[in-house]
Amino acid sequence: MFRINLKIAFRNIWKNRLTASIKLFGLIAGLASVVLLVAYVLFELSYDRQHVNADRIYRLQVVQTDGENESIHMPSGMVEMMKQEIPEIENGTYLSIYEIPILVDKNTFKVKIVRTTASFFDLFTLPLKEGTDRNRVLKEPKEALVSAAFAKQAFPGQSAIGKTLSLNLNSTPYLITGIIGDIPKASHFHGDIMVKSNLNPVLNWRGYTSAPQYILLKKGTSPATVLAKMKSLYKKYQFPEKITLKLMPLTDIHLHSHTSGELEPNSDIKYIYIFSIVAFLILLIAVVNFINLTVAASLKRSKEIGVKKVLGASMRQLKVQFLSESYIYFIAATFVVFLIIIDLIPLLGNRLGIDITFSEVFNLKMISISLAIIILSGFIAAFYPAMVLSRMMPADTLKGYTGHIPGKGGFKKILVVFQFSISALLIVCTLVIYSQLKYISNKNLGFDKDQILVTSYNMLDNRFTGFKDALLKEKGVKSVSISTFNPGVSYGGTSSWTNDGDTTRYEMETVYCDLDFMKTLDIKVLKGRSFSEATPAELKAFNTEGLGLTEKEQRELELRNPILLNEAAAKSLDIKRIDTLVYAGGLQGKVIGLVGDFNGMSLHNKVKPVALFLQPKTTSGYTYVKMETDDLPATRKTIEALWQKHFPDVITEFQFLDQYLEKLYLSEIRLGSIFIIFAGIAIFLCCIGLFGIVYYELEQKTKEIAIRKVLGASLNDLLKLMNKNFVIMVLIANVIIWPIAYLLINKWLSTFYYRISFSYWPFVWAMLICLVLTVLTVSLKALRTIKKSPVDTLKYE
Repeated sequence: MFRINLKIAFRNIWKNRLTASIKLFGLIAGLASVVLLVAYVLFELSYDRQHVNADRIYRLQVVQTDGENESIHMPSGMVEMMKQEIPEIENGTYLSIYEIPILVDKNTFKVKIVRTTASFFDLFTLPLKEGTDRNRVLKEPKEALVSAAFAKQAFPGQSAIGKTLSLNLNSTPYLITGIIGDIPKASHFHGDIMVKSNLNPVLNWRGYTSAPQYILLKKGTSPATVLAKMKSLYKKYQFPEKITLKLMPLTDIHLHSHTSGELEPNSDIKYIYIFSIVAFLILLIAVVNFINLTVAASLKRSKEIGVKKVLGASMRQLKVQFLSESYIYFIAATFVVFLIIIDLIPLLGNRLGIDITFSEVFNLKMISISLAIIILSGFIAAFYPAMVLSRMMPADTLKGYTGHIPGKGGFKKILVVFQFSISALLIVCTLVIYSQLKYISNKNLGFDKDQILVTSYNMLDNRFTGFKDALLKEKGVKSVSISTFNPGVSYGGTSSWTNDGDTTRYEMETVYCDLDFMKTLDIKVLKGRSFSEATPAELKAFNTEGLGLTEKEQRELELRNPILLNEAAAKSLDIKRIDTLVYAGGLQGKVIGLVGDFNGMSLHNKVKPVALFLQPKTTSGYTYVKMETDDLPATRKTIEALWQKHFPDVITEFQFLDQYLEKLYLSEIRLGSIFIIFAGIAIFLCCIGLFGIVYYELEQKTKEIAIRKVLGASLNDLLKLMNKNFVIMVLIANVIIWPIAYLLINKWLSTFYYRISFSYWPFVWAMLICLVLTVLTVSLKALRTIKKSPVDTLKYE
């Protein structure tokens, strides 16, 4: 019996090749989308789970008691204090990471340097493949560990052990003593070279250098136990008021943490929910397509079913037959999906900016979940048509009466409305996401980000003056500056303090820059003077060589150093007049001007208070070159050549400022990419499903169309007749999703402090796109039937 059913199934597929192709292609597109998204979601959920003690590792974060702000900025001695005071903590470490270009045997490599402690390996699982003994790791200040991948790139065909690396200008080279395994891609931090940290672990809230800190709890210890014991330590170690500690689980960092100072851009758990919902909706569209087309095709098989029932076929046998036919499609689609998915996963990774390969996500869990989804959806898609077709009455089907089939009436319309509702929802979301990204790209940040070239951080020397002078002689260079401002990452430093008798904790971002910083970035001075207008008396503190000043006199001069405050900082400190002397924590000097709020960080957050300090002789930091040219590539080459001429021993990386800032919105760009891809797939599936439905409707209405033509109906009349019901369904679909889309986009936009205002245009455009595609799909198929001669259609009647 099974062989007979199989033979009948293949005969029907061959006989109805067009419909079969539409059904199969729709399933392949739908299932491939689902498997892709399943692979991506599982990859995102796997972050930091490779460590043996992952469930016991927590990152320290400080949070205000009102819950408004979280940060990983805290004194570097926090871990040491907690290890001494809380016995439930087994170990701890801290690490800082920075990216620099280095030169190895005349080859340039862009590497990430990890500065940490020897206890790093007690927390994180990272194998030592070669070299030093485990107990001697990171004990000496000038020893380095390198990753296996970097060792292979930098020293091909030879051992890296015993080789040296120069990481800073004029610094003592580091000796490579070990090779470690590569940090997996699914990790919230990465590094190529690991060296001993030079941070001084001091617990001083008035002035500190910060680095992300991690603790390892003893087995069976609850985070709540540690936090409860911390309550008695807040006062003992003079924590600022309204500040408490929070323990962030290691495996939650990538999807749940969005504090300032993250080691790498994180994703967001809400995007995992969104992608999971999108996958589910795409799968629903594919299943609905299959059901619609199968039920519509049943009109041509009604007599076959009637004859089989008359000859004694039971409902069970008919159900098995139709289920078998449906599963042939799903088996074929599954086979094709797993063939093409090998190439699709890297393509998706490229689109999302993730270096991910098939081998990294192809595992038993991914296969099991994908197959379970396919089997379940296959059963749902096959069960309903099998139920409908097996219940057809022989007396009706042999007379050619099929009016009771659900596929002919309201149920089909409900499914079409459902499909286009999903498509319209995805289109609206896509349009809003790209509108917000365009708003971010065009928003005035309070400084000029165009045609500005930025180097990586460098510790230079007095050659910088010659380099700057040479640049300013070039035709396409307008201005040059150097500062600690790292676009999108940090202003350069953070100063926090509490005043005597005041429980308020003040926090100020600090930028250290030269005289031309304001001019180079075109930051507007609203009141007072810029650094370039500082008086000789204000600059005296920077030119004291040979004056024989005492330490007290030097200190008094430094207290009058020129300071610029942005509007947020002036408001925070209640400063309304310029030439005000400020003595607060690390903020000490004379305010010579107020500048407009400039946002060098993410537009998700409000502009922070920023203080700018003048360092006219500085040669360390990020070099900014403002260009004014019509030939950016040529000017950039000139700048790079001059750098090489003046600093042949310093490797740096040049990047445009707007590209730096673009990295802040990687998650949003990925989200937009996902939506535009899968909104397109959803529309495509709807259109091919609609094409199939129209195909069967036209077969049923061929004689009706011929009679209408005989009675004088025009081409436009017939096209209106065919499109009318589908246009109404599309309009209903759009109206249904409007409140849902409104709630979703408002929820997403609320994550941005600076965002677009609500507009009805995305809804209008979504409706127009759906309408145009529907009319085109229906009309293109209907035209062929409408143009048939009525004589050919009615000659046998």
